[in-house]
Amino acid sequence: MTRLADDTEVVVAADGNGPSPLGIDKAIAIVQSRFYLEPRAIQLIAPFLKGRGSWRLLTIDFGVEALRHASEFLMCFAFVTANTTLCGTSPYFEVGFALPKQRPLEDPVFLLTVRTIVGIPFPMA
Repeated sequence: MTRLADDTEVVVAADGNGPSPLGIDKAIAIVQSRFYLEPRAIQLIAPFLKGRGSWRLLTIDFGVEALRHASEFLMCFAFVTANTTLCGTSPYFEVGFALPKQRPLEDPVFLLTVRTIVGIPFPMA
């Protein structure tokens, strides 16, 4: 696990005595693409919560949790209502991204589809 400058945690699966080299490569690619991926994920989860506030990316997970959701990686977002701070009761959503199946002769294309959305939303006043 590592923490980015904005406090986002990045979790990579272990491979032997350290992080998986493939996991590190994936993490670098996704972190470099996060400003493209974040708005796409938020666009899907935003309708679940009404009210003023902002979304905060908490984690990008390439480890066991991502595998459990049949995803290449998960992005976990918390919703922070206006005029408050992030806390343990902030609603959160994990959005899983997966690579589509490739045909053998096709060049690999990193197309993503959202696989899972989970969280604990609560009514906003």
